[in-house]
Amino acid sequence: MHVTLAWRRSGLVSVITLLAAAHALAQFDIKTEKDPAADFAAIKTYAWLPPAPIVTNVAPDAVSNPTLSDAALAPHIVAAVDRELAARGLVRTTSDAADVHVAYFAALTVGFSQTYLGEYYGYVTGWGSPVPAALAPSTSSSVHEKGTVLVDVVHRASKRAIWRGTVVTKVHQEHTLEKRIERIDDAAARLFKKFPVKSKN
Repeated sequence: MHVTLAWRRSGLVSVITLLAAAHALAQFDIKTEKDPAADFAAIKTYAWLPPAPIVTNVAPDAVSNPTLSDAALAPHIVAAVDRELAARGLVRTTSDAADVHVAYFAALTVGFSQTYLGEYYGYVTGWGSPVPAALAPSTSSSVHEKGTVLVDVVHRASKRAIWRGTVVTKVHQEHTLEKRIERIDDAAARLFKKFPVKSKN
């Protein structure tokens, strides 16, 4: 009887652990696209494209919550991507001759154009919107239920996106900036596990 009770307790703990792990994984909806013809092994250097102008239809909550501002989150998104690319042997440079350019966009806005980044920077993406039109939020109260961060890796010479990573997650208004940074780092690590060049660490 004691053995059965102990087994049941052990089984319950295992189930709770599995559910907790599943919940953690479910916090991020991750999707990637890549150009099958691209030679990722040839990529040695990258440079960030300058930040794109913030779209004009930013929801009011993004203004009133400083931990959701571009100024607060942008450095940490860039740092997280830098760490993941460095782990894969890519070297950041400011040279115009970098093998690829990197751009990101954080969508905490009303509406999101699938071609926004490509149109602004002048490169071809070839992939659809990560935010389905039927699910696009239309009010400020629903905007922050979901947030999207999109990262494009663009072949400099051809001006064509060869990889796109998208993370969609629930955005909690009550989170501290430290918690947001922790989630950014976690999301970047999960996202770049799907990058064609594997980590050397």
